[in-house]
Amino acid sequence: MQVKRFNLVRVKENEEYKDSDFVAVEEPLNIRVCFEKCEDFAIIMRTPGDDKELSLGFLYSEGVINSIHDVESIEQIKNNAVEVRLNKPVKVRIRDIIVNSSCGVCGRAFLYTLNILKSDLKVKKELIFSFPEKLREKQSVFNISGGLHATALFDPHGELLLIYEDVGRHNAVDKVVGKLLLEDKVPASNYIMQVSGRLGYEIVSKGIKAGIPIVCGISAPTSLAIEIAEEAGLTLIGFLRGKSFNIYTHDERIY
Repeated sequence: MQVKRFNLVRVKENEEYKDSDFVAVEEPLNIRVCFEKCEDFAIIMRTPGDDKELSLGFLYSEGVINSIHDVESIEQIKNNAVEVRLNKPVKVRIRDIIVNSSCGVCGRAFLYTLNILKSDLKVKKELIFSFPEKLREKQSVFNISGGLHATALFDPHGELLLIYEDVGRHNAVDKVVGKLLLEDKVPASNYIMQVSGRLGYEIVSKGIKAGIPIVCGISAPTSLAIEIAEEAGLTLIGFLRGKSFNIYTHDERIY
């Protein structure tokens, strides 16, 4: 269940009354990594659903796996736990960390080593204009609760291929990347990623690591996001609203 109904009191200037409303669900997910033995790797605060995709995307961004071929099996062992069995030893230190829904890099032992993107993808600006509306139309839980972020993946023709929602914007990105891993489509050099919020370092770096050459957002990028996008060869688009947007890096992909 991704939403719950709660009682509340609505207050307006000249009245107040009892009512109820739907709220986005936030629960912990325990990700366990197994090789010769199973150990807790991280506890992620997330919106339940698509937990296997989230776990794979998170482990990929953490450098635990390099592709789906490193994974022997993945199993939801109970509602709030996923067990990922690997066919190789873990090269990073197993650690019990809690990643809250608003922080994509809290507790991380390292920052990303940048990939240099290789993609000849070029996209018409008219297609870019259409992304926010297409994303919003498919945000089923957001339209009920108003409390979730979303990440979508588009092809060069503007077709929406994937969309995931979560209380954490970085979790929504990890779910998209996890699905790409399951389909063995990383590096995703022929796709465009659209996010519903701010373009911070953690969002952009996850896109770079997955090989996605164009990342768009409806809000502002941060300085570090712009700097790593420039260095990695990623086209970074912010303030995508209506019929306008800003291209911060590598504008040669947009025409």
